[in-house]
Amino acid sequence: MTAPSSIQVARAGPRRPRWTHWAICAAVAVVAGMWWPSLGAAAAEPSAGGIDPVSGELPTYARMFMFSPVINGIIALLSVLAVLLFLYFLMTISAVSMAPPTFVDALTKMVIGREFEEATRFCRNHTHVFSSTIIQRCVENAGKPHALIMDMIDSEGKRRAEIVWNRISYLADVSNLAPMLGLLGTVNGMIKAFFSLQGETGTINSMVLSTSVGEAMATTLFGLALAIVALIFYSIVKSRVTRSLATVEQLVHSIADHIKREDTGGGR
Repeated sequence: MTAPSSIQVARAGPRRPRWTHWAICAAVAVVAGMWWPSLGAAAAEPSAGGIDPVSGELPTYARMFMFSPVINGIIALLSVLAVLLFLYFLMTISAVSMAPPTFVDALTKMVIGREFEEATRFCRNHTHVFSSTIIQRCVENAGKPHALIMDMIDSEGKRRAEIVWNRISYLADVSNLAPMLGLLGTVNGMIKAFFSLQGETGTINSMVLSTSVGEAMATTLFGLALAIVALIFYSIVKSRVTRSLATVEQLVHSIADHIKREDTGGGR
């Protein structure tokens, strides 16, 4: 008797943990390459903001970054964190990593052979696998009614899935925090801009006011840019989690069906 086709998951090739380290290093290099030239150029340029009085050009992103270096620096760190989280989730969340084909095939053979105690020990030795605890509940209660086993699968699956959803929510937190930091920098800059006009007499200098307001809004620009990117990352990872959990659910239910089939003698 062979396992059903639902157990045969398409192989995605061997696991490559070394790629994780290289990918993280590459992500850090890319993000650093994005920010480092701006910081270096900003240090070499004058601190004055606004339109260049000679060329009439708008300030560069490097100069805008230095308008509020503390808040923009935090946003830059969050951008590094978002990229690292995105790469980490892409490499650790998949149907193959949550339910490795060799792991599922071995358990299926044990269930077909009625080796439930050995299957339980096998699951306990592979607690790092997402589906191990869910399948363990199945084989530990193999003699109980099938409806009760399915309830156990649902409760354990929800508990395990909640851990994954909470983990990827960090990307959503970054997308929510980034525009708030940008708004904080804008409000802080606006306050400074208006208080700087207290000593002005007569007509307010529109150039001074527009420059101050423009500097204040630079943090919002960086915050919104990070929020959009982080939200895109979160959407991609969320879709990946949904597909992976659906595949794992199918595999676990297939093993539960094997238990039921063997209990009723349908596989003999």
